[in-house]
Amino acid sequence: MANKPSGGDLRSIVVEGDSKKLVGWAETIGKGLASGGLTTSQIRNVFGIIRQIEMQGYGDLTQQRKLLLLKPKLAYARGRESNWEKRQVLQDLEDVLSPAIDLVENEQHFRNFFDFFEAILAYHRAAGGKE
Repeated sequence: MANKPSGGDLRSIVVEGDSKKLVGWAETIGKGLASGGLTTSQIRNVFGIIRQIEMQGYGDLTQQRKLLLLKPKLAYARGRESNWEKRQVLQDLEDVLSPAIDLVENEQHFRNFFDFFEAILAYHRAAGGKE
């Protein structure tokens, strides 16, 4: 995935809640993940944790900690992948999600981040991402 959002675009999505940028970048990223051979289950492993945080509310310090701990989980998933192409796609996903996680400072930022990740997953599936 050669085309990734800049720090300013991530800030617009996560902090400012820019829906147009969210949808545009989610489509680009989702398609890139699908064309790179990343499976839905590889993405859902991380998304499942984000869904749990969303259900319990980001305001709790335990949930905030869980979100930050996604960064090493992404690195671990990348490290476990033996296929070089998929490993690079996981690196690309990590390169987008890690700085986005760093921008989350409150419940609304988390909601925007959650929507962004959910949209990436939807576009990945729509682009033919395999289970």
